[in-house]
Amino acid sequence: MRFSIYDTEKISKPVQTEGRKALASYRAEVEKVIKNHNYRRPEYALTHTSDGELHNTLEKVRNSFKRAKHLVLIGIGGSSLGVEAVHSALGQKDVKLSVLDTIAPYEIDILLTQLDAYKKVEQVVVCVISKSGATVETLVNSSVVLDALQKQFGKEVYKQTVYIGDDSSTAAAYFKRKKSLCITMPEKIGGRFSVATEVALVPLTILGHDVDAYSAGFLSANEPEFETIAADGAVLLQQYLKKGYRHFNLFMFDKRLYQVGAWYRQLLAESLGKATDKNKKPVTVGMLPTITTAVELHSVGQQYFSGYSGVFTEFVVFEDEQHEHKISKSGIAKVYGGLTNQEVAVAMYASVIKSYQANRMPYRSVIFDDTSLAYSLGQYMGLRMREVMYLADLLEINAFNQPNVESYKKNTRKILGL
Repeated sequence: MRFSIYDTEKISKPVQTEGRKALASYRAEVEKVIKNHNYRRPEYALTHTSDGELHNTLEKVRNSFKRAKHLVLIGIGGSSLGVEAVHSALGQKDVKLSVLDTIAPYEIDILLTQLDAYKKVEQVVVCVISKSGATVETLVNSSVVLDALQKQFGKEVYKQTVYIGDDSSTAAAYFKRKKSLCITMPEKIGGRFSVATEVALVPLTILGHDVDAYSAGFLSANEPEFETIAADGAVLLQQYLKKGYRHFNLFMFDKRLYQVGAWYRQLLAESLGKATDKNKKPVTVGMLPTITTAVELHSVGQQYFSGYSGVFTEFVVFEDEQHEHKISKSGIAKVYGGLTNQEVAVAMYASVIKSYQANRMPYRSVIFDDTSLAYSLGQYMGLRMREVMYLADLLEINAFNQPNVESYKKNTRKILGL
């Protein structure tokens, strides 16, 4: 994986040094959490995947659902975005993935029609993920889908159901009575930081992805070289916030990476978007994360290139020679004849970079050029999780709570008279 930064604001070395100094205490705390495998701290999310018992669980899951053809993942936010991010970036395996996050009756009808084509219960796996076991979207979608599948396959469908969440929740008790496989997620790790825990690794195992390579990449982000990159990245973003930048543009240059952007968008927004800081003072700075792909070069790209200010961009790019095709010298695109479509894509990326530099628009880029994309994805996600933790510390914000998200859940129950 390669990194580069185009810093138009000229963050000086003394400023960087001061930022590192401000982070020193928290960096030491995080390293201590990792060294001691302190599962009582939320930063344990950075090292949980090194737990041998977790991989024993994954082996059990792998052996239990070998005949799966379709995985239905029911969960919202951190319970599904990480799985979707890794799965879409690595590409479709033999097992099809369907995700139900929001309450969408139309989508459920389409899904149930697809599931009706399966004749054996072993071909379908339902994975229900809710840390609290009380998430309204997850409970409602699970009830509808499992009721329909029980009519199709009988009670055996519950043996093809996995529940991941708090072991003491009412949902866990329900699925235990149904003889489903119940897996406990770490108590102190929130959903948006759970991409290297049971929450993501169990579904990815059922889907057939290389979770060992992914986990190894994730843990490699804890090595001193990458830990420093995360710290310096946090200092850089803090300085851009101080200079008035309020828009974080995730430019995923391959559409396969869009869901990685969606995962990072939640990580950044829900971790930093707080009304008050740790000292109960109003939070007055923040970055709104958005996702751009090459398609948007013909839409919001116009806005960016015309001088729209206050935007910091992160490019994420594949260097992927496994998927390329020669362009005919006699076809409709003969002006590009002899080249490959991958070479054209790389040239487009280079031209966008030149445009950013010509317009003095700051950015950083990450290029996946390793032989193992699963490893690179794990490393990238581990890096970004640590960077967000560090940035929150610099801003004196609690990265791990989400007090304002809970309000809509309470209001929903109140409207329904529950």
